[in-house]
Amino acid sequence: MHKTAILLAAALGLSACAPDQFSNVKATGLNGFIDHVSVVCAPLQVGPMVITPNFQPPNYATAQYGVWLDQVSNQYYKRIEPAVFTQNIKRMFPGERSAKANQCLVENLPPPSERSS
Repeated sequence: MHKTAILLAAALGLSACAPDQFSNVKATGLNGFIDHVSVVCAPLQVGPMVITPNFQPPNYATAQYGVWLDQVSNQYYKRIEPAVFTQNIKRMFPGERSAKANQCLVENLPPPSERSS
């Protein structure tokens, strides 16, 4: 019984720390932006992934998607400038297709006044 309680507490603790990067329903502006550019910039290629509306990364690419999504989020919420975003993406996801897709993403970024911080 004691062992079961410890395991249950550990499982609950770990689930509370799970990132919400793939299901943040409160980030409607960011989610809408990503869905929009996935259509306008199609194919929105990031490394081995092609981002589509309501994209769910395959198991092999969840870490890469998380890194990309973090960078997009930082740019969308004005934490980094587009030039920094472009450099970061170029380093993390080299290649012509990723570069073109992310340039399109930057070009379609809403004006700062339309994005929250």
